[in-house]
Amino acid sequence: MKVRLWTRSPGKYDWKNEVREFARIPVSGECLALSPTSPWHLVQLVVHMPYPGDCDAEVYSMQVDRDEVKQRAFYPKT
Repeated sequence: MKVRLWTRSPGKYDWKNEVREFARIPVSGECLALSPTSPWHLVQLVVHMPYPGDCDAEVYSMQVDRDEVKQRAFYPKT
């Protein structure tokens, strides 16, 4: 699926966008990485585009610290 991916740095509105191919459209709340060494991005908003156009969806995401994400996932505060 063709996705227009919008990414930004945390605390900034320095949006960058590019069109990417995904096996499926990412879902809000999940993380994605564009390469094995790239930063992780948290998907914040997904806009589905079920009409003729250049993409199937627009995905807005913010860069996150992968270690913090893993820490929250594997060792949640109780």
